[in-house]
Parts: sequence; structure tokens; C-alpha cells
Amino acid sequence: MKPIKPVIPALFAPSVVYFGIPMGLLGAAMNGLHLQQMLGFEQDVALNNLMLSFILFGWLTFILVGVGFASGLFNKHRDKLKKEWLSHFQISLFPSITLTTFLVIMTSVKIFSLNPTIISLLLILYLSGIIAHTFLNIYLINRWIFAESVPIEHHKPTWFILLSGNFVVVISGLTLIEPLGLQDWHFWPELLWLYFAGGLILWFSFSVSLLYRLIFESKIELNLRPTLFIFMAPPSLATVASILLLEPTLITHPKALVAIPGLTWLLFSFASFMLLLWTLSIRYFMASGLSVASWAYIYPIAAYGMAMQYVAQADNHPFLTSMSLGIFLVLAFLMGLLSLRSLLSAIKS
Repeated sequence: MKPIKPVIPALFAPSVVYFGIPMGLLGAAMNGLHLQQMLGFEQDVALNNLMLSFILFGWLTFILVGVGFASGLFNKHRDKLKKEWLSHFQISLFPSITLTTFLVIMTSVKIFSLNPTIISLLLILYLSGIIAHTFLNIYLINRWIFAESVPIEHHKPTWFILLSGNFVVVISGLTLIEPLGLQDWHFWPELLWLYFAGGLILWFSFSVSLLYRLIFESKIELNLRPTLFIFMAPPSLATVASILLLEPTLITHPKALVAIPGLTWLLFSFASFMLLLWTLSIRYFMASGLSVASWAYIYPIAAYGMAMQYVAQADNHPFLTSMSLGIFLVLAFLMGLLSLRSLLSAIKS
């Protein structure tokens, strides 16, 4: 009789790749939370319970993946994880750990905003996350710039995860201002602008170089095509970060109408163009099938949905509001499909 293999190890083997799952889940949860707030359904008990379940599922997945990864550092998987750190491709996935940590902080603020003790602990976690993400910025950029040889084939859309994290540093930092009373911390805005500027300039540079690689040098591998959607994540998150940096009143007064600056429209329009391009090229992505890499669809689409929500909110645009709801429904469908695929794959293995 064939022995039954455990489901959890099959789903969450020690690998940095799996952090893309909780990153996508919590990104979609943030999308849903803000959509609920924007539509004025904050007092709906059923929706609140649904979103809480969604968040708890994302937290649980992050814990399982994190525990599996941490334990792998002290057992037979250590050499494998060391190879991931040394790999030019897989090392670009490590910022997904800090990025997901910031998403945990933002979702926690939504739930525990009235608990000063937990909020203070979240500030400590946030500052620790900044230190870790700053280290990753310095280490990865130095490695890419000063390495003796980085083949252009190693330049992949996953490099954008680092830059997406910079914008999430800004967004999560702004969500902590009100519950912690950080308005008097005069260095706080300057700190957030620092990460915004670094992410913005590097996003522009990486976009140009990656498009050059994809068009003139070498195509991306078939199984990694879903990662092309990550093109959308940095400009989408930069859209949200720019709106909140310039108009922080939207955090506490979501119904306020504000002027959208030209930079924000530029970022959002680029993200919209990339979504249109990839949607019209859907047959090329269908050829990749479903795999762990398919979770790369979730977070960028969630980030784009958030950007559209903030633009619709700031501009009081009913069409974009309706589109935001449609994007969230697409997210829910994709997550259900990928979760079912992961479960069936684990049972068969």
C-alpha cells in the first residue's frame, strides 16, 4: 500500500518561492478591505467576517511558509536554501519576505487600530522590516552592479519585487501615522519620500533594461511567463504611495476629493497599459499552464486594483469604481483556482 504523504510539506516546502502565496493573499485582502471602505460597507457584519477570514488565511499561510523556511535553515534543506540565496534569479524573490511582512502590518492596523499595545508592537515590527528591506536594497543592488558578470538572462520581472517593497514601505508607514500619532515625528515623511524616490528611479531603470532584454536579447522562459504581470506592481503601488504622500487626508477621510497630480496619472496609466497588453496577450500566458509561478498573477493584479480604487476615490469616478469591483472578483476567481490546483497537486503527490 502506497504511504500517504503529508499535505502541508508538499504545499509549503522550504523555498523562498512560496512566499509569493501569502504575498498574493494579503495583497488581495488589502484590496478587498479598501474596496469595502470605498463602497461604504464597513458596517456590514457579513462582509467584515468574510474579510477577517480572508486576512486570517493570509496570516496562517505566511506563518506556515515562514516556519517551513526558517526550519529549513537548520535541517537537510539548508544547502538548497543557500543555493537560492546565491542564485541570481531566486535571490530576487527574497524581498517578498519583507514585503509580505509589511502587508501583515497593514492588515493588522485595520483590525487592531484601537489597541495601543498591539499598534506599538507593529511599529517595532515595521522598523525591523525597514532595516531588513534596506539591507536587501543595498545588498541586491550592489550585487547586480558590482558582480563580475550578471548575464542579461538573469534580469527578470522578479527584480521588481524589491522595488514594490519600497513603495509598500511608504504605504504601510503612512497607515501607522494616525493610530500611533506620528504626525509630530518630523523625520517620518522624509523617510518615506526616501524610499519612494529610490523605488521610482530604479523602477524606471529596470523597466527600460528589462524591456530591452525581452525584445532584443532573450525571451522569458515559458514557465516564468506569469511573472511578466509583476511589471504592473511597482507603478500601481507607486500610484497609491504618491496619492497618500501628497494627500494623507485620504487615509482618515476616504470620501475626500483631492486633485490627482500628473506623476500619479503617469504611473497609473503605465500600469493600465501593461494590464491591457498582457490581457490581450492571454493566449501566451495560457500556454504556461498553472503552477506555483502562477501566483505571480495575484499580487500585481491586487496592487493594480488598489491603485484604481484610490484614483476612483480621489477623483470620484464611478466607472473606475465599478472596474475596481470587477478586478476584485477576478482576483477572487484566480485565487480560488490556484488554491484548488495547489490542493489537488498536494493530494496527488
